[in-house]
Amino acid sequence: MCVRCCCIILIIYDPSCGNRFPVRALLEEEGYEPTGDLSSFKNIGDPTAIATLLVRRREKDKPGDQNTAQLNKDSVVLSDDGKTLTFSMRQEINVQKPELLMEEIGVSELFRDTLAKATLTSNDGNMMAVFASALEQDYKGPDGVALQRAVDSFTATEQSTISE
Repeated sequence: MCVRCCCIILIIYDPSCGNRFPVRALLEEEGYEPTGDLSSFKNIGDPTAIATLLVRRREKDKPGDQNTAQLNKDSVVLSDDGKTLTFSMRQEINVQKPELLMEEIGVSELFRDTLAKATLTSNDGNMMAVFASALEQDYKGPDGVALQRAVDSFTATEQSTISE
């Protein structure tokens, strides 16, 4: 399946840890003192609060003075096993000439819709997260279906099954 070039898939990672983000570091950076079993989102805390932390972490890495993405709190879903968290967010994109945009594509404002999935299935104390984004008008079409499938297919490999 082909996704048009306006869609972006971004994987958040900590370069010192490959494609994994340490759960303890995420919590500590936000001022929390992590204790106990952090192997499932159920043990870490409220799913909406965790999604908010991930959105904030992603926003921190953005260049320039872009508008802040807003978590869609109704979209937050925790898997039955507590190891996978999915959610979406929305960000308004600054438009310099709304009247020109209206002439060209029939809208005067632009929004970026983002789907996200975070997983603890690697079972090594690290989280993997994927974010897939598209402009609102593209997301409402076939690109939205493609993005949803890409996010749904994202998995982290159980690290104890990998030999060094």
